[in-house]
Amino acid sequence: QFALVSADRAIKDARLSLEDIDPVRIGTSFGTAAGSLGEAVQTEVKRYLARGDRGISPLAWVELTPCACSTHVSIHYGLRGPITTHSSGCVSGIDTLTWSTQQIRKGLADVMVVGGTDAPFFPFMWAMMCRSGILAPAPQDGKRIPRPFSYDHNGIVLVEGGSSVILESEEHARLRKARIYGEVLGVANTEEARSITNLDETGQAFCYTMQRALDDAGLPPTEIDWVIAHGTGLPIADVSESRGIEAAMGQHAFNIPVSSIRGALGQSFASGGGYQLAAACRAIQTQSVPPTLNFSRPAEGCRLDYVPNVARFSRVRRVLINAAGVGGTHGGLVISAYAN
Repeated sequence: QFALVSADRAIKDARLSLEDIDPVRIGTSFGTAAGSLGEAVQTEVKRYLARGDRGISPLAWVELTPCACSTHVSIHYGLRGPITTHSSGCVSGIDTLTWSTQQIRKGLADVMVVGGTDAPFFPFMWAMMCRSGILAPAPQDGKRIPRPFSYDHNGIVLVEGGSSVILESEEHARLRKARIYGEVLGVANTEEARSITNLDETGQAFCYTMQRALDDAGLPPTEIDWVIAHGTGLPIADVSESRGIEAAMGQHAFNIPVSSIRGALGQSFASGGGYQLAAACRAIQTQSVPPTLNFSRPAEGCRLDYVPNVARFSRVRRVLINAAGVGGTHGGLVISAYAN
């Protein structure tokens, strides 16, 4: 449902007339971390335990697979181009954008409907997240959570939702006189290859991912005006990312804003990448940088300009987006203002 609604809004916002485009040239790519796990655990498994295979819906196997988000969007709109579903935790949203960009670069599609969706609010997932120890406890100090990069950061806040964007080749967008919010210049994804719960505190994986995204864009660090941090409020992740930004950007890291929109939105798993991309495009449009909300003072190891609590007018031409997930997966994206 989140995938379908967000895709519909993106298509309408892009003023995309699907009937005027060869459906083979329109692809679909969505990401999800949890898929339909909640529906499966709470509904179909209970029915199976009560009545055996006769209690299960005959459509369960197609409705409850992670790829249902992509296939439902493609079926609903009749999109017959390249299609995939990514499930790489919190990086899923950026990975879908990376893969979709590559399809357009290779000439395999003119348009890609891209997004991420997760609905983790069900008892089993909630229990798993509580057991993991990464959720921020309910605040007793009257302050809000999460608190990215702040000295009192203490975990993530789980939310659910969907995000979608429309990617097009430059030629296709110009021919139909599309309203262009921004241009994808560089993409990257990497893996730490460490123990699944052992995040690299040095930030080398963040650094390597950002460097690869910049290399793909053909840009030096000094061309970046804002870094949209992953910034969830999980202490070890905040410190690792801050160190990675310093390593990748050098002295320039101290000259530009580095903020996280998750202080406002929380951690939404696969849809987070789409939210970050939307924030980047909006910042380019308004020449203002969203703040890191719920920020008091920098945590130890966090030495950058996190734009505390209040948005800031600033020159924004090119933006670097960070994403990271459980198991050491990382993604990066470079977005630029589009010059007609």
